[in-house]
Amino acid sequence: MSIPSSNCDTVSMAKVYAAQGYLRKAAAIYRRLAALQPERDDLQKALTDIERRIAELPAPTRKDTELLLREWIGMLKAAQRRNADKPPERNGRTDQGSET
Repeated sequence: MSIPSSNCDTVSMAKVYAAQGYLRKAAAIYRRLAALQPERDDLQKALTDIERRIAELPAPTRKDTELLLREWIGMLKAAQRRNADKPPERNGRTDQGSET
């Protein structure tokens, strides 16, 4: 099984994500790196530490979830308004005249 990775899959990037609170993103990078380099105990230790931190996070409350959904809905509505103001794309075609 191949493990999708990117050029951003580095220990440094995982540390940045973890420091910013993006623990699941950091864990995903550590998982990919550990799978590619199983001899590196430091990667497995870092992954274990991140997974412990994730497990210690409090579950989101109903209010947290409601606020997040309202924020997403607001962003979707704003995107729809922006897209409604744009002329339709022509997909590189020159639709001049009628098709026969």
